[in-house]
Amino acid sequence: MATMILTQADLDAQLAKVRSVATVRAKFLRQFVGGQPAKEEGVRAFVQHQALISPDTPEFEAMVQRILKEEIGDKEKSPEGAELQESSTYGVNVIRHSVAGPYIAAHQIQACIKQAASRLGLFMAKRGAKGDLAELGTVRAAGSSLVDESRPWEIALTQSGAAAHTSFQLLSGSVSTPMGRKSIQYHAEMADEGSEFAFEIHWPATKIKAKDMSLILAAATQIGLGSCLSLGFGRWEVLDATIEIKKGKEDEKEE
Repeated sequence: MATMILTQADLDAQLAKVRSVATVRAKFLRQFVGGQPAKEEGVRAFVQHQALISPDTPEFEAMVQRILKEEIGDKEKSPEGAELQESSTYGVNVIRHSVAGPYIAAHQIQACIKQAASRLGLFMAKRGAKGDLAELGTVRAAGSSLVDESRPWEIALTQSGAAAHTSFQLLSGSVSTPMGRKSIQYHAEMADEGSEFAFEIHWPATKIKAKDMSLILAAATQIGLGSCLSLGFGRWEVLDATIEIKKGKEDEKEE
């Protein structure tokens, strides 16, 4: 009886033979807004960049602790005896960061790609296409956005070959809840317009062809990436894209 011994590299090589790949280099036309609620590390970055207070000083530590303990969260605003409650909430949202700088998570781009394909009706028109993108589709960093080979899901944001610059901006809004009106304010970390990123999309060479993927990419740039998409943030454009379509089983039947 023959025995086959395989490594993960062998399995990946086999899968690559039946998956198409699109390599995309892009840049943001509008600021990319972070949506991760800041933990202590994020609040420290906010205080340093927004309040311009040097770290390792009593004033810096005092502001960090005050924001963490007193400012972030819900606050009651209703006057005593009011029938309708009114409250406010404040927070600090950040972009994901690695030791190399800010990055977009691969699942964020994959979600945008799936949303674009859905809005275009490709999942309805091509049965099985949703699973191809959602379950056997892979997004990974490429080019200058691939900083750490062991962490390809971190797609680095760059500017002129260096880590992209970010800053904080105050955003506000309000929502109606069953308990009354709630006003929302938060400082959000944003990557500058013009920040670049590069990624690859791998998917099975079955349903989705080159013209489908090019249309998906076009729609994805209109949908945007990150938070506050309804305000127009996160719009991006493709600088260049290379789409390599492998021959699938359906293609073989047509020959």
